[in-house]
Amino acid sequence: MTRRLLPVLLLASAPLLNGASPALPEITATRTEITDAGTVFNGDARLNYDGALLLADQISYDPKTQVARATGHVSLTRGPQRLLADELIYNLETRSYSVKDMRVGQDPIYISGSSLEGTPDKVVIEDAVITFSDPGLATPTVRASSVTYIPSDSITAKSARVGVGPVMPIPVPLYSQTINDPLLSHVKARAGFSSNLGGELDLGLLAPFTRTVKLGGDLGIYTKRGVMFGPAGAYAFDNANQSFHGSLRSGYISDSGDRGNDILLKPIPKERGFVSWEHYQTVGDDVTLLGQVNYWSDSDVLRDFREREFRDVQTPDNFFEGYKTGDNYVVSAFTRFQPNDYHVVQRRLPEIRFDGLPVDAGAGIYHRVNASIASLEDKSLPALSDPVNRVDTYYALTRPFTPREWLSIKPVAGARFTYYDRALGGKSDYTRVLGEIGFDADLQASSTYDYKNERWDIDGIRHVVKPYVSYRAIGNADQGQAYIPPIDRDAFSTYLQPLGLGDRRDIDTLDKTNTLRLGLDNAIQTRDRVYGSRNLAELNVATDWRFDRAANQSHFSAIQTEAALTPVNWLRFDVYSNITPSDLTMREINTGVTFRDAGVWSARVSTDFLRSDPAAGVVGIQEYNLDVRYTLNEAYQLLFQLSYDTRLGSFSQQTFGLRQNIRNIWFIDYVLSLREGNSRAGSTSFSVSIELASF
Repeated sequence: MTRRLLPVLLLASAPLLNGASPALPEITATRTEITDAGTVFNGDARLNYDGALLLADQISYDPKTQVARATGHVSLTRGPQRLLADELIYNLETRSYSVKDMRVGQDPIYISGSSLEGTPDKVVIEDAVITFSDPGLATPTVRASSVTYIPSDSITAKSARVGVGPVMPIPVPLYSQTINDPLLSHVKARAGFSSNLGGELDLGLLAPFTRTVKLGGDLGIYTKRGVMFGPAGAYAFDNANQSFHGSLRSGYISDSGDRGNDILLKPIPKERGFVSWEHYQTVGDDVTLLGQVNYWSDSDVLRDFREREFRDVQTPDNFFEGYKTGDNYVVSAFTRFQPNDYHVVQRRLPEIRFDGLPVDAGAGIYHRVNASIASLEDKSLPALSDPVNRVDTYYALTRPFTPREWLSIKPVAGARFTYYDRALGGKSDYTRVLGEIGFDADLQASSTYDYKNERWDIDGIRHVVKPYVSYRAIGNADQGQAYIPPIDRDAFSTYLQPLGLGDRRDIDTLDKTNTLRLGLDNAIQTRDRVYGSRNLAELNVATDWRFDRAANQSHFSAIQTEAALTPVNWLRFDVYSNITPSDLTMREINTGVTFRDAGVWSARVSTDFLRSDPAAGVVGIQEYNLDVRYTLNEAYQLLFQLSYDTRLGSFSQQTFGLRQNIRNIWFIDYVLSLREGNSRAGSTSFSVSIELASF
């Protein structure tokens, strides 16, 4: 048969709207039949109107009512939305439609139901089944008596049940979510055995309660310890004026196992639990609010029952902060509190700060001001039973010079005023005023070489070198140490700390400073077709030369060296070392060699060495590590991790794993771990973990 196009002229009898001819549809089919009720299009019928495409075996169109009735293999497409049905009635004037036995979707959401009524802006579906990705036995699924679907925006369901595939055991009276969220977030299941917990089963679920709130909980069953359970939630909101997101996790257990002692060598109580809450919020373009609450009943509750979370947060922090940014300043309020009594915390109850950014004061001079007032407390110090109120201000001037385009010199002069309303050594309060002078200078130079090597994918070489020098003199910085409460004090670190008086955080334990910092940064680069350029090699070296030093210091600080060599994208060597030049003592050295074939396999061999420092309470480390990952195919990936501890003379950890990817929806991890020297984690564990993929 001859395919025909029904021209717009055949629809001249269509009614007028507001005195003007409405837009008319374009309809095609293999054959047509004109009746008193309109025109019937049979065989591969096609209606195109106002951005909507309707396909069916048969389309009947009444130009008087502007209603099209489609039957047989019906498909309606508008932008990214697609609807499939057996029968559909479409009103072209109102752009509304009603459907029976339909399926509708906008990737990644798919919905089927017994009937549907809707417009381009809103769809109501009865007896609906919602799936995330294509329907299947492993697909997250929601069944509801009624679903309201706002294309490109949200889904709301009444009297819903949530589950996977045909199994939907979880009732949800009101279900609402945005279109881009997975139907079920934070779905996890873990079963296994460990010598510490015995047989274990962990389950977790968050399901949408409203468009902005997800509610659920976590359940853990351990044959040697008991049952841990707790509610969980997450929330997210975003509009033109503000956005915020956060999460809540918790757990409680009456632990009947061998609990041992905490980090203070105190017996761990039987009743154990934790609560973790995080929040981040922005208001407009200039206000940010954030915070964390981490209550642990003891120092090891997460280590025992939530080992993965413990790796990320081994020392819980608890704070709230809000700050407002201006054109050249930041005003902030910060509080850090201590719900747990087994970690040392410098509490701020609160601290109010004003931080001015460098501002041009004229004649090429820039000035900077920082000021704060804080109520401080540290319960680890017996002499400080009550909070200390501290007022702290810093003011500095700098005049940058650029004698050449490759040379920059910035002289600095500043002063810091600090007042404590409580003091030690028999004083009721104490005031300290310090001044600093110094400079920051750096030189930048580069040279290029027309060298090419196709084997190593080298297309020209550029050597960039940046030597820099910084000097600070802070006279009598250690004055008043006998009277100043040492709350903000120096913490152990092998890295060089800030030199400038205004950047120091250990302001309660300052040492006399008359120091020159010497550094040299190097990079050898080549052109890259994808990224423009890439580093072939890096070498950065820095040290401090102390003209005045404390009793336990040498004239030169440890020399810090960072080096990396990446001759090709699949190979990288890296090393960090920290050596004391006076006696050539190696304080720290970390090395690594990484091989990778993108998307197929990777392997890294590394070493970690840190010399013990009993005075700082630092336990030494000397380990050798191997990490191998190999992708067998799209569904399976192998994992192997090995750590050898020379202090123990044995392998501290051996991990063998297999990751399975099911339709890019679920990840299943099969993991066997063998440990030595880690009494809390146990010597042996095997687990099977199931998690919903994050899209």
